[in-house]
Amino acid sequence: MAKRSLTDAGSSKLVRQVQEEEQAQNEAPALVGAGANVRPQPKSYRLTPTDIARLRSTTARVSDAAGRPISETDLVKGLLLIGEKTDAKKILSAIKDAVFEG
Repeated sequence: MAKRSLTDAGSSKLVRQVQEEEQAQNEAPALVGAGANVRPQPKSYRLTPTDIARLRSTTARVSDAAGRPISETDLVKGLLLIGEKTDAKKILSAIKDAVFEG
């Protein structure tokens, strides 16, 4: 189907939408994080009762410090960010302690 000019359409919703899209294409993209357009993917992990207790107690401590509720998901995201910045040997030592603790 060939595109027709929308000059006779006046100020219809379709004309406004097309104009907004054209303006958006001409403007520079906004600076956003690398994963802004990526939808979160569900992941599931099996945790021992000890790990679950650690997660809950850490979430409670962080929520108290923040003065507002912090979700377990937000806590895990924060821990992942810390893990990105931490030396790999420290992380391996913590993993060894956690796995061979019980």
